[in-house]
Amino acid sequence: MRNSAQEHEYDPNFVSKSQQKKAMDRLQAIGEQLAELSANQLKKLPISEELRDALLFLSTLKSNEAKRRHKQLIGKLMRHENEEALLSALNQRQQPNLERQLSLWVERLISQGESAINDTVRQYPAADRHTLRQAVRAAVHEQENTPTDTKAKQRLLTYLREAVLLSQ
Repeated sequence: MRNSAQEHEYDPNFVSKSQQKKAMDRLQAIGEQLAELSANQLKKLPISEELRDALLFLSTLKSNEAKRRHKQLIGKLMRHENEEALLSALNQRQQPNLERQLSLWVERLISQGESAINDTVRQYPAADRHTLRQAVRAAVHEQENTPTDTKAKQRLLTYLREAVLLSQ
């Protein structure tokens, strides 16, 4: 009989509890960024009405503990949103030319490798070196083997978008 750790070792869809917590923390941080936007700006974002109401309600809370609990609720509601579209819309609002800069970063990461990874981690402290290195390695592998496929490159761009947003 194998224990559960051995079973999960072979399951490619397995996500550890610590990875789930990191993902929730990331969603909660994005939610906090969204909460800083005005009501008019929130109306323009591709989010559900329930999340929009929760974001607006956060500004009315006074107690730090109530704010903390409500931020967790916002993180939970964010699970049901399209994170990539939301990050893109949020970044475009904050920095209009950011998408172009991110595309250039991705190209630089693919072409220069380790030195570009070090620069990225230095400039954006929220970027995890290990995760970034894996994403770059996958994008380089994809570009060498199937130049028409851009899934790994798109994942790298999404990860950079998150790192930029969380580093601000």
